[in-house]
Amino acid sequence: MTSVQTVQSPSSASEGTKGQRLGKLRDRAGTIGLRLPLAGWMFLLVLAPLGLLLIYSFWQSDNGLTVRHWNLENYRSVVASKTYRVLLWRTLYTAVCSALLATSVAFPMAYFVSRRLRRHKLTAVLLIIIPLWVSLLLRIFAWKVILGENGFLNSALMDAGIIHQPSTAFLYTRFTVFLTLTYIAIPFVFITSYTAIERVPHSLIEASQDSGANGWRTFTNVVWPLTKQSVAIGFSLALLIAVGDYVTPQLVGGLDGTMLGSVIASQFGLVGNWPLGAAMSCVLLVAVFALLAIVVRAARVRGVLDSEADSGTPPRTWRGTGLGSRVRTGAAWVLFVCPYVVLYLPLFVIVLFSFNNSTAQSLPLAGFTLSWYKSVWSDSGIMEALRQTIEVGVGVVAVGSIVGTYFALVFSRARSRGAALSQAVLTLPVLLPGVVLGLALAITFQVGGIQPGTTAIILGHATFVVPVMMLIIVARLRRLDPSLAQASMDCGAGHIRTFWYVIFPEIRSALIGAALLGFTLSFDEVIVTFFLVGPTPTLPVYIWNQVRFGFTPEVNAVFTIIGLISLMAILAAGRILRSDLFGRRQPA
Repeated sequence: MTSVQTVQSPSSASEGTKGQRLGKLRDRAGTIGLRLPLAGWMFLLVLAPLGLLLIYSFWQSDNGLTVRHWNLENYRSVVASKTYRVLLWRTLYTAVCSALLATSVAFPMAYFVSRRLRRHKLTAVLLIIIPLWVSLLLRIFAWKVILGENGFLNSALMDAGIIHQPSTAFLYTRFTVFLTLTYIAIPFVFITSYTAIERVPHSLIEASQDSGANGWRTFTNVVWPLTKQSVAIGFSLALLIAVGDYVTPQLVGGLDGTMLGSVIASQFGLVGNWPLGAAMSCVLLVAVFALLAIVVRAARVRGVLDSEADSGTPPRTWRGTGLGSRVRTGAAWVLFVCPYVVLYLPLFVIVLFSFNNSTAQSLPLAGFTLSWYKSVWSDSGIMEALRQTIEVGVGVVAVGSIVGTYFALVFSRARSRGAALSQAVLTLPVLLPGVVLGLALAITFQVGGIQPGTTAIILGHATFVVPVMMLIIVARLRRLDPSLAQASMDCGAGHIRTFWYVIFPEIRSALIGAALLGFTLSFDEVIVTFFLVGPTPTLPVYIWNQVRFGFTPEVNAVFTIIGLISLMAILAAGRILRSDLFGRRQPA
């Protein structure tokens, strides 16, 4: 047998090696080029604000002017101040307690909706989400009306003969702040909990029941271990919302309900001592991250549930026929409905007083009128603020859709530790208390020469909207079959054509949902906006000023209209997404 060997010349071998090196260099250069915008975004809008906040905390303020004199006096003042220590403890204690109560209410609701409802499940979920589309300020102010001297609670107690004169014990207390923060946090915890419960495979619950485990053992050994990480995320969101909120304490807390966020905001506004406010923010950040580390460690589980909830018949629910079983079922339904009543009571108050023929936000009602709706269109302040809010929201959604999709494409292909670290850094603004993020961005834009106004607000909102939109899109991208894009490229299509004709149709529903959520987050934002607003306020800031210095029922009419429009928008979006996800179209 004769063997034939191919001998490669040294010149051709060196040319092949050189070609491989050039190919690797091109791939590496392309990868670096793709990640340069990501690195620039993280540095300019994430790391730089935090770095400048830390730097400012070591400087001094002289009659409202920042003096670049390096020292630790601000931290000494913070640590030595008994008032600061009391406010820090009160803030953390109130935030943790409100997050715990919100979790204890929202998680059973999510479990009931997921495992007990067979019909109208989507309606039950939407009814939890809808309050998030109504102005936070109006919802908070509605509690002020409900708990005020002439409010619903005092009126009901007096009509029942329990009290003989209006009580002042319900408003401007720490409990009022605690109650309102819990009310705000319930939908956020519900969303994360419901999503996690829906992903628990039915087969695991069936297997547990077939093995003889009762409902409680199935829950503690199957459902809870698979959902507690998501519940911890919801708890953390509730904690962060409460820690960074200075609007709720000022509206319904009074002096007794003051929290640290109000003091930090005053250092930016009335006092003008930015370095001291920066030092307070840094100390608050350390305390919050320590709490979050404890929560993450407590919720840590072995392994990750990668699969979606399996299809088929939901697990059977045992229902007895005795009196005790019927009583338990009835009690469960009552406990399920009560949070809905609490969620919609402030919205009912807003709508009710928008038709009240009086400027006073109190009972009894003076009569029915449509004058407040008519005067909205002639109020130049409201219309200008609404125009500014819509302009900012559209700008944020445009930035978020482009930048968020681009970052999602980058992260969907990356599996390295560096990519995971970059994603964590990019989402850091979501984990920052609102008052801290607002102050950090205000300092950064002042150093960068960006004046307060529309551009500053859009960039500020984009810091926390882009990560949220990105996470939604990247989750959808990672469920796609990568061979589809590869086949498109093999057929000669470039990156842009492959994205437009192959990838975009698959992520369209996720992008629509992310855009709606991004617009909602921007539209209702007041805490960060307060630090970045220019001469033309957004609608939430305008309402904030009205509530503090002269509230008029026109605002109730405005947000009743916006609430109805938002309701129609979210129902339409839900229909679009549902038809896109569960339609009858079959792949070719």
